[in-house]
Amino acid sequence: MIQYFTQESPPFGNISWTMLVVWAVALGFGLYLLRSYRDSNAARLRFAQQAGLILSVLSGLGLLLLVFKFFQIPVLDWRLWSYLVALASLGYWGYAVYEYNTKLPAQIAATRSTRAVPGGASRGGAKVYSSTGVAAPRPPREPRPIATTTRRDARRDKKRKGR
Repeated sequence: MIQYFTQESPPFGNISWTMLVVWAVALGFGLYLLRSYRDSNAARLRFAQQAGLILSVLSGLGLLLLVFKFFQIPVLDWRLWSYLVALASLGYWGYAVYEYNTKLPAQIAATRSTRAVPGGASRGGAKVYSSTGVAAPRPPREPRPIATTTRRDARRDKKRKGR
């Protein structure tokens, strides 16, 4: 088995061209995640940047090995290196999918619960504090009165008050 992995590789064929395309696409996707991807959630952005870095490194290494194979550099075009990089890439893809489906939702939920909602605290007027200094629940508001004027009249009156 060691001889199989260390012997000279077959010529640059269909599998090599396919892997060239796969690793080029993975490199492009990794660079996009690393450089251009933006997200409002910090946990999701950190995951995307880490995934982009690892994908870029693994696919860059795979492309480099394919270049060595194309130019038939004797030691560096062994099948062993290509298989190891392909296995590492598949392993990382599996790990990234696992992280994305199990741990990332919990991290996103944790960052959402600590994040303030714009306008959420200011709705309803000033806070009512009890004698202990703790915010007490506010009594319900009175219902709005039924409109006795038309909207046009109300707007005109509002303009007149502003003068």
